[in-house]
Amino acid sequence: MSIVARVFVVLNLILSVAFLIFALQIWTAKTKWQKMYEEERKANIEKKSEVQARLIELSKDTVRKEEWIKQHKQRIRELYGKVQEANDQILALQSRVGESEAKVSMWQALNEELVRENSRRADELAKVKGVLLKQQQMVQVARDNEVKARNEKAEMENDLNATKQTLAALARDKRAIEDDLAIQTRRIETLLAKGVPIWEYLQEDPEATQPYIPDALVLGVKPELNLVMISVGSAQGVKPGYRFTISRGDQYIAKAQIERVYPDMSSARLLLKKGEVQVHDEVKSRVSSGKQ
Repeated sequence: MSIVARVFVVLNLILSVAFLIFALQIWTAKTKWQKMYEEERKANIEKKSEVQARLIELSKDTVRKEEWIKQHKQRIRELYGKVQEANDQILALQSRVGESEAKVSMWQALNEELVRENSRRADELAKVKGVLLKQQQMVQVARDNEVKARNEKAEMENDLNATKQTLAALARDKRAIEDDLAIQTRRIETLLAKGVPIWEYLQEDPEATQPYIPDALVLGVKPELNLVMISVGSAQGVKPGYRFTISRGDQYIAKAQIERVYPDMSSARLLLKKGEVQVHDEVKSRVSSGKQ
């Protein structure tokens, strides 16, 4: 065998070994990347399952809160109705008390008149002895009338006392109802402090009472979670439950309600969307408290 043939054989062997090493490296890299892809895909599936479970739990919590608020709203309406009914009863009893006092005054005047009549007739009896028997009968009748008047007066005073006791019991019931209303009011204030949108169920506007907040910008958007991040936080006076209007120039985009507050930014949930929110959209507080 010639030297050239030997050189070609050696070169062929070296090239074969090099190609084998290169093929092994390619196969190893492909297997590694496939394994990394499977691990990443499994992690993403687990995170997606966790997010879906969290969304389901949040939906259940929202339904429970709405049911609770509906029940207490009905309870508040019933308590207001009872207060109005108690006020009507108090007015009716006050009217009856006035009528009773007027009757007592009338019977007192009648009694005084009877006393004066007895005195006058006693004087006439002293002057006219011929009609003594008749005058004595009239005096007896007057006395009977006086006793009857006193008895009726005592009965009316008893009725008046009973009416006053009933009035006092109604006043106590009214105070109890007012205390219950105060408790319900404190519960609503507690829900507001926790960020529950209670005003939506009571058909009131929370933006009418929140303080002025400086204008801000949208820092980030999570459309799959219906959340945005805005550039104002606790340092600017933002609290959970506050609402802002998102716009782009003169175009209204959506409403946002604050859920979590950080020192210089806040997380808000989108409401009443009319378009897709984008980064750098304008965020404004509707109530300016005289500030622009």
